[in-house]
Amino acid sequence: MDSFLGIAIFVLLFLIFSGIIYLLIKKNFFSSGSSLFNNTKNDSSQDKLNKLRKLKNENEELNREIAFLEEKNRRLKLKIKDLRATIAELEEQKYQLEHSEKTLKELRVKKDEALAIVAHDIKNPASTIKNFVELLESYDLSMQEQKDVFAALLETSSRLVKLTNEFTQVVSEEYTTLKLNIGKHNIINIVDSIAKTNKIKAKEKNIDLRLYQPETEVIVDVDEDKMKEVVDNFIGNAIKFCPENSRVDITTKLDKSTVLVEVSDNGYGLTENEIAIAFEKGSKFNRNNTKDESSSGLGLWIAKKIVEEHNGRVWVKSKKGLGATFSFTLPLK
Repeated sequence: MDSFLGIAIFVLLFLIFSGIIYLLIKKNFFSSGSSLFNNTKNDSSQDKLNKLRKLKNENEELNREIAFLEEKNRRLKLKIKDLRATIAELEEQKYQLEHSEKTLKELRVKKDEALAIVAHDIKNPASTIKNFVELLESYDLSMQEQKDVFAALLETSSRLVKLTNEFTQVVSEEYTTLKLNIGKHNIINIVDSIAKTNKIKAKEKNIDLRLYQPETEVIVDVDEDKMKEVVDNFIGNAIKFCPENSRVDITTKLDKSTVLVEVSDNGYGLTENEIAIAFEKGSKFNRNNTKDESSSGLGLWIAKKIVEEHNGRVWVKSKKGLGATFSFTLPLK
């Protein structure tokens, strides 16, 4: 009995002790589990907070970079705007310089042409004066012939003085283009006076110079001196490019609206190629058997410019070996 009671007490105490141990163990486990769970939960929240802080920092950094880039972009736009304005200004300056250069070149060309025209036209009256002086020295002239020579000398000298004044204007750059002093003049008198001044040249080569003109006056609006240069060029060339013992005819004709002046010769004539370039600047023709008279190639070019400035027209008809006819027309009104 005592033994059974002792065993029972032992078992009871064992159970009580086991229960206490179980409870302690159970309590410690859940306590540990709860702590572990709480630690895990705490660790996850901390990571999130850290990530949020990191993202916030990265966002702030990006915002700062965006602000920096936006400011840089604004400054670049301003620079581009300034550069465009500078480029536009430089383009305008370039255009102005090119325009000025073009204008200067055009003025220089006009000035050179004017200089060539005046220099060439000085040569003809100067040569005529020389021929008249030689005539006075070489021949016994009648009183009337001497009067005619002196009258021609006076007229030719006046032309030479005017041309010299023009030459001075060209050199001083006050004159850069062909200038006309238009007035009402009798073309018959103009042609007649130039024919007379060229008779000496024709006589030296034994050229028969004939003049055919209407008896009535033919009044035209022209620059008298310039028109004399045209007629002088046509007649002078005919004499220059004709062989000795030939003939030159000077004819003036009228129709309802124009006056025609033509100079014909029975000299060597022109080829088709020479006809095509006859009035171009610098054109020169074959000068065989013409006593080697000098030629600048400017006379017909100058004549064309002058006639066209008077609203007229020039042309030539010729066949090689059959002479040539140089003509120009002027409007009567």
